[in-house]
Amino acid sequence: MFFRTIALLFLVIFTATVAITQKSLAYSPLDPPPLTSAKIAPIAEPLISSDLEPANFSEVTSTAETLIAQGSTNYAGRALAPNERTRLESFLRSKNISTISPFSPPGNPRFILHDTAVILPPARLEKERFEGRGPLGLGVSIYAPRSSSAIVARPNFYELRRPTTTEFEKASDVLNQSRREDLFRRIWRSTNSAGRRQGLDRALGNLSLQPDEIAKEQKKAVAQLESSSKIFTAGTWTAETICNIYEGGNKSIALSSDLGAACGAARNYFNTRNQRVNNSVPIEILQVGAKSDRGNQNSCTGSNGNLIPFSNPPYTQVQYDNVVMQYLRATFLAGKFPETTTHFALDHGLPDGHCDPRCFNVNKMYKSVSTVLGHPEGSKYGINPSYGKSSGSNNIWWDSGFCHSSPPQ
Repeated sequence: MFFRTIALLFLVIFTATVAITQKSLAYSPLDPPPLTSAKIAPIAEPLISSDLEPANFSEVTSTAETLIAQGSTNYAGRALAPNERTRLESFLRSKNISTISPFSPPGNPRFILHDTAVILPPARLEKERFEGRGPLGLGVSIYAPRSSSAIVARPNFYELRRPTTTEFEKASDVLNQSRREDLFRRIWRSTNSAGRRQGLDRALGNLSLQPDEIAKEQKKAVAQLESSSKIFTAGTWTAETICNIYEGGNKSIALSSDLGAACGAARNYFNTRNQRVNNSVPIEILQVGAKSDRGNQNSCTGSNGNLIPFSNPPYTQVQYDNVVMQYLRATFLAGKFPETTTHFALDHGLPDGHCDPRCFNVNKMYKSVSTVLGHPEGSKYGINPSYGKSSGSNNIWWDSGFCHSSPPQ
């Protein structure tokens, strides 16, 4: 009897334990997991319902545990958790911002901040929007005017075939301008007429260009490749496409063995340039530049008397709001948080490097992003802001007099 009583008691305890365990697990996978650190704030319920697939609970838990373990709140490069994605999609829809793009970055995404150093009139912005295809326009994805909605010139984001916007994207650290243009001309000279024709046509194909636009770009590319003038986007793509054809097995396009040698010397450059462009979304924030053509509009010294003084504050709330909204769209399309960076930071140490965006408060941008997503206070989404004028030491150009205040804290 004693042993039967003990066995019955054990069975009751075991059954109760199982029931309690099952009850503790019986919550929706859409709910955020229990968090064990005050540094990590739970993400609020989505603003509207979503037709996304149910969240993966283990993925959400992993994201939270990683943040806790690392003691870090810099989200750059981290994949969106399902509940973050749901919340983000709801926010974008509430702002009538498209969540559609045929492209996604092949690697870690990058969100590049610029300032225009010239106030572009509405007609010029509309021209950029119209020309946001292939090699046309300036290659900028978004423009942020001072008092109106963002102009999205290249709505697909993360597109490979666009002009570069920084020396970093040009891969000037891999091959400087003189060296790479010499290689492009060697490639052109070492290719027969049939190969040149194929290179020109394929380089500009499937980019939604009109026949007259293609003809104009090809004419410029040929002129650049056959002279000593600077080689721009279409000429660069033509040289690369010729190499793709040759290295793909069509050796008949070669006039000499130098084609293979030149293509081999340029291959790392082409690959690096493509990777950087394909992963990046550049945004230009409209800002004043110079009083005249004297001096450098992107001067990295606040004492340059040729620069137009900045307003106080230098950027409007509308501009900050538009930057944040477009960053969030870039995040949604990538499925992970892009690294926010600046032209100033990327072009450090490169010739013709710039220092924009001048006087831009990245701390303020980060705070707004974290508010939308319910992330902890102090969260970052890219560079750790360092304000000042020293390239390499600082990554956001800031002159206290020119910017009307001390650097943000």
